[in-house]
Amino acid sequence: EKGIPRNRIVVGGFSQGGAIALLTAYHHGSEQNTEQTTPLAGCVCLSGWLTLKEDLRVRLLPDVAKKTPLFWGHGQFDDKVLFEQQAHGVEKLREQGVTVLDESFPMGHSSHPEEMKHLATFLDDLLFGKE
Repeated sequence: EKGIPRNRIVVGGFSQGGAIALLTAYHHGSEQNTEQTTPLAGCVCLSGWLTLKEDLRVRLLPDVAKKTPLFWGHGQFDDKVLFEQQAHGVEKLREQGVTVLDESFPMGHSSHPEEMKHLATFLDDLLFGKE
């Protein structure tokens, strides 16, 4: 009853943490659980991948998908989580109605200063509104 409402929470992570953030935001267990049917403010995936893709249509609630935007940053030279994983995951999520801001950067499996600036803008817009 107390705490931060889900619509003010952004989940995110890097690499495996990004994969878990995507699971948290877009794969929901039981439709009877009203907490899981309330959209999060947003999701961030940095150099991650979409897991359980075949399960997405069954487990994704359309209203939740449309109201939970995603920032997905990825390195063009990533040799741990291949760059192609981003395009594949973005396509699958967009097919389900997710609004995705996907960005790529000249780096490997790492972070980039420009990526952090884009992420900060995404979060600022989500939580405080666009100017």
